[in-house]
Amino acid sequence: MPSNTFLNLPEDKQTRLMDAASREFSAKPFNEASINKIIQEAEIPRGSFYMYFRDKEDLFRYLVHGYVDQMLMVLEEALLREQGDVFASLRSLFDYVLEKREEQSLGGMGAMAAIISRNGGMQRGVLLNLLDSGAVLERLRQSVNPELLDLRREGDLGHMLAILLSVTGPLLYAGIETGDAPGYREHRDGILDILQRGMAKRHAPGILESEEYRA
Repeated sequence: MPSNTFLNLPEDKQTRLMDAASREFSAKPFNEASINKIIQEAEIPRGSFYMYFRDKEDLFRYLVHGYVDQMLMVLEEALLREQGDVFASLRSLFDYVLEKREEQSLGGMGAMAAIISRNGGMQRGVLLNLLDSGAVLERLRQSVNPELLDLRREGDLGHMLAILLSVTGPLLYAGIETGDAPGYREHRDGILDILQRGMAKRHAPGILESEEYRA
């Protein structure tokens, strides 16, 4: 993550550097991306760059973090619109990603799709790790309507959100990477439907439930 020196820069200078980074990481795999080209395009001295970020990976992670934050804001807006329905809101986020990924504007899903397509392995790990962070879970916890979920124990909401993110994160990544590929929507919606309805039959043989937590 960037230093306070970077965060205290005027917004236009921050934007210039991040736009240059987005163009470079969109055009080349991470290992081939050039810090020299980024700083030349951003018109900053090399020494200044290392006052802002530790290295190229630090810059890359901050760039991806910005895309993740953008998606979280879309999800939070959907949760507000859908009155806290996390499943309807996730579907809305998936549709947003598919709609916006064709845009080639800097900072949009198109740029993120280009970055991912250059070097999927590293970007996938960074993206999914950011989605799985405690800070993300806490943000969503504030917006989800618990009355719409089958919560039976203290801590269930956090566990449910963690499960949802761990399962839907790769689906989201696939949507960014491949777009609306044949069968993608059906696969995505099928998984969300299973998560929403649950996997075990109620009162099925072998399904034990204590009196304390019985619905």
